[in-house]
Amino acid sequence: MEVKMMGNTTSNEQKFHITENTSSSNRTFQILWYNPPAFIRVYRKDVMYCGFAKCEYRNCNMTFNKLEANNSQAVIFDGQNMPRKLDFTRPNGQVWIFEAHESPFSYGANGNWWYRNKEYSFNWTMTYNKDNTDIFLPYGEILRHKRAMRKDFKSIAKNKNRTLLMIASHCHTHSKRQEYVNILRKYIDVEVLGHCGEKWTCGARYKHDENCFQLLNTTFRFYLAFENALCHQYFTEKFYENFNYDLIMLTRGGSPGEAKQHFPVGTHIATDDFKTVKDLGNFLKNLSVDEYADLLQKKSQYYSPGYLKVYQRAMCNICERMNFMNKYRKTIKDIQKWAFGTRPCLQSKDVTDIK
Repeated sequence: MEVKMMGNTTSNEQKFHITENTSSSNRTFQILWYNPPAFIRVYRKDVMYCGFAKCEYRNCNMTFNKLEANNSQAVIFDGQNMPRKLDFTRPNGQVWIFEAHESPFSYGANGNWWYRNKEYSFNWTMTYNKDNTDIFLPYGEILRHKRAMRKDFKSIAKNKNRTLLMIASHCHTHSKRQEYVNILRKYIDVEVLGHCGEKWTCGARYKHDENCFQLLNTTFRFYLAFENALCHQYFTEKFYENFNYDLIMLTRGGSPGEAKQHFPVGTHIATDDFKTVKDLGNFLKNLSVDEYADLLQKKSQYYSPGYLKVYQRAMCNICERMNFMNKYRKTIKDIQKWAFGTRPCLQSKDVTDIK
């Protein structure tokens, strides 16, 4: 079936006639997650079904049944995998939400037809980029502990007998992370597990298995949270899901210098703080046990609460918006311009800091 474009018709206004200062708490809004990505659907099912019970506005219901499309007031689409045809006709006033957890480089993974189709008219966006989204859904957040953690950080530092580890399955990337690692290896030991290095059979791809990652606590001093793309605010689970281990995160992601803005000072080391890969390698190699233990102590003041918390907050944001439609009503006229107009990513040919 062809999809009807949402227009600013009289019937559309009547359907969502809610005053700006009055909640529509006496009605229930059904929200359809049309094509949730595997990142959520397969590997984070506890997150997927969190619902709205913990939200300030709880009069929303989430469904994953596509047969409920015509009865839903809002539909969330994984924008990277927009279907070529929908099996329903869009009702007047139905809110469409463009969700994207991957970098903009992936939006055209299945062809760029989705943003050329003018009938695919979105109202809100839900991404990790706080500067360019309606509903903020990052991969995580870093919070400060209420009390200081008490550990023998010097003993932890002394017991670490290996240096840097990266676990990666995507080898040829826009960020040229493999090329960066190959140069870094000239100055310091770097071990790579997964498709881009030694075979690693522990756990399942894309799923964080605590048993598999205990080697971060016991063995390695640094973990390379190197992203596959250098895009504005693009810091993924590579950083957040490994932050709580007793090691230091080595980051390479976001826009130049952005790691400093996102993460507390002393909790990580960013590659763009160094002029050359050689400078970084020498810094890491010459770090004393006491200096490394001090970094661990500073980092221990903070923690990552996990993906569920930020996902739940995003769902609550959607429900609040549904209750105050007049306040949040909008239509994104050009989703391509929204996605790429600010040039959020460095192209592979522009990645020049590898020297």
